Amino acid sequence: MWVYIARRLLALPLVLLGVSVLVFLALHLAPGDPAQIMLGEVAPREQLERLRQELGLDQPLVVQYVRWLGRLVQLDLGRSIRSNRPVVEEIGARIPATAQLAATAVAVAVAIGVTAGVVSARRANTWVDQVVTIVAMAGVAMPVFWQALMLILLFSVYLGWLPPSGRLGGWQYLVLPAVTLGTSAAAAITRMTRSTMLEVLGLDFIRTARAKGVSEARVFFHHALRNALVPVVTIVGLEFGSLMAGAVITETVFAWPGVGRLVVDAIRSRDLPVVQGCVLFFAASYALINLVVDVTYALLDPRIRYG
Repeated sequence: MWVYIARRLLALPLVLLGVSVLVFLALHLAPGDPAQIMLGEVAPREQLERLRQELGLDQPLVVQYVRWLGRLVQLDLGRSIRSNRPVVEEIGARIPATAQLAATAVAVAVAIGVTAGVVSARRANTWVDQVVTIVAMAGVAMPVFWQALMLILLFSVYLGWLPPSGRLGGWQYLVLPAVTLGTSAAAAITRMTRSTMLEVLGLDFIRTARAKGVSEARVFFHHALRNALVPVVTIVGLEFGSLMAGAVITETVFAWPGVGRLVVDAIRSRDLPVVQGCVLFFAASYALINLVVDVTYALLDPRIRYG
């Protein structure tokens, strides 16, 4: 088990190195002068030259990347043009809000998705299965921003049960954004749980367990569900990574003070160091979550450890 984890940990720096190259090139090879974008079209030439020197933009691209990577290893992502604070501090102050939202949304998604998928598989080819399938397809097709607005309209404007935005404290502020993200992810988890459960229920070891007289409930929940969870873990891990990196729309609609809203504000104010740092944070989070998924595989299925 430890050897398996060590192999994954050794591969992680290579992944992050590739991510750093892509993030650096995406912003430095894009059309336009970064200094001009940050300061605006009417900025004096002397001020532009001074900013280029501060950011190292007057150096060759390879030199810029090596210097940037050296600072990145020391967790130095530069300073925000807007607030003049270190980018690491800007992102670090927003991580708890994003992590809280993503973790709660995943809990909602797993609770709804696995339960609905199991019920759908248990009642396969019945009206219950058809209803769950229709709802899941609607959840996949429904735009997140539209769902967020409809939830605000219903529970905040009409019913007045929950606050429409902000994070002032209390679970009430977390409900609507977490449900918005969680239900969209639950649709994919529902479909995967249903399909894998039906596939596992048709395998030989399930028929053997039934032939031995094992109760149907034990066959379904102990034998079938555990084996069906391995591909479901993939979806949960990918959805969690997507929620960490893709909560931009939800955080913006609900004025949730997370990293997603930070990157939107940075784009509006042309704060490229913060944009670069946020993109790198999202990519690194996704890579780390995939590592956790790989380790979870090994815990669920010991055969994977020797692969």
